[in-house]
Amino acid sequence: MRSNRLLIASLLLSLGLLTACSGGGKDSFFITKQWHDWTIKLETRPHPIRAGFNEFLVHVVGSNRRLPRGMMVHYRLSPEDGWIQAMPDGLSDIFRRALTVKDPAHAKLYVRLQYQGKEGLLVFDFSKQHHG
Repeated sequence: MRSNRLLIASLLLSLGLLTACSGGGKDSFFITKQWHDWTIKLETRPHPIRAGFNEFLVHVVGSNRRLPRGMMVHYRLSPEDGWIQAMPDGLSDIFRRALTVKDPAHAKLYVRLQYQGKEGLLVFDFSKQHHG
């Protein structure tokens, strides 16, 4: 009986810690787009983005739930900028990179995806999400 109470208390504590560390709330935001059979979710830290250094995380989720091994993801903030490779976050489905945003009210993030001979371009426009 006592071990059951300890187990339940441990589970509740773990759940609380996971919720606190989940990155939700005002410091993250998801914009979702589709590319082939992949769902691409963009998270920003902070949200809304600000002038200065901002982190952009692309979550790549396939219909088969497998990790996109071999996928390349590049970012840029302007068509005139060169592409910067986003780094895969371990063995997860996340590709991350921090970039310097000059004008958050008019910012767009261009994301180039390359996977098994396919290439795509997604544009995430932040002007509609910006509140500050």
